[in-house]
Amino acid sequence: MSSDPKEDHIGQVPGSQEAFDRMDSGLPGGQETLTGGSGAPAIGDAPIPSWLMGVIGVGLFWAGAYLFSFSGGFKPDVFDYQPKFGVVSGAQVAADPKVVGKALFSANCITCHQANGQGLPGQYPPLAGSEIVLGPALNHTIAIVLKGLQGPVTVKGQAFNNAMQPWEGQYTDQQLAAILTYVRSDWGNNGPPVTAEMVKQVRDEIKDRKEQWSWAELQKMPPKDIAAPAAGGSPPPGQPKPANPGQQNQSAPPAPAQPPTKG
Repeated sequence: MSSDPKEDHIGQVPGSQEAFDRMDSGLPGGQETLTGGSGAPAIGDAPIPSWLMGVIGVGLFWAGAYLFSFSGGFKPDVFDYQPKFGVVSGAQVAADPKVVGKALFSANCITCHQANGQGLPGQYPPLAGSEIVLGPALNHTIAIVLKGLQGPVTVKGQAFNNAMQPWEGQYTDQQLAAILTYVRSDWGNNGPPVTAEMVKQVRDEIKDRKEQWSWAELQKMPPKDIAAPAAGGSPPPGQPKPANPGQQNQSAPPAPAQPPTKG
């Protein structure tokens, strides 16, 4: 027995020395002694509930289906204005070209030409009241949108010297026609609409050109107001076709003979 009373007291604690010995030797009994043999599971041993796995799976499936349907291949220039999915009731109505054109304009053109069509002074020309947009040479306007324009140009008496990129590779004929229709009918503009056939006509005529236009080069192209009906052709929708003068004379009833005047 030790002469130190504290040491004797510790040495007499039941099971104390045995527990410490088992911990030092790495015996399983040491852990059992400390935990009291409760057998409680360790953290992380519980399985994930099956209902939670089901919810996660359904969420991943829905997210993938949504992205597949509406992402447009993650291309920034895609605008699906005619949905291909979902329930369609009744007759399908064709999209308004002005609405489509405004959406496409807001996606790419608004930075330079601004939402009010006034452009940026000294940098990008205005479209509102522009003689290029509303002038009789509509084929020039379409050619600019297709191939782009660079160098000095004067619009509404203001000089500009910048560059516009070509859009022939980003948009279809129908989309470009919608953009031009919107531009020619907003901000006080009152130009007639542009059709996909008009854009295709100009696209085919200048398909071999690789560079952007300069204003001087563009003026060498014979101007055409392809929005106006040709002689003897059909007028724009909503306007009656003028009658042939010869037909007018044939269809008019003869004037009644005047009785002789008595002297």
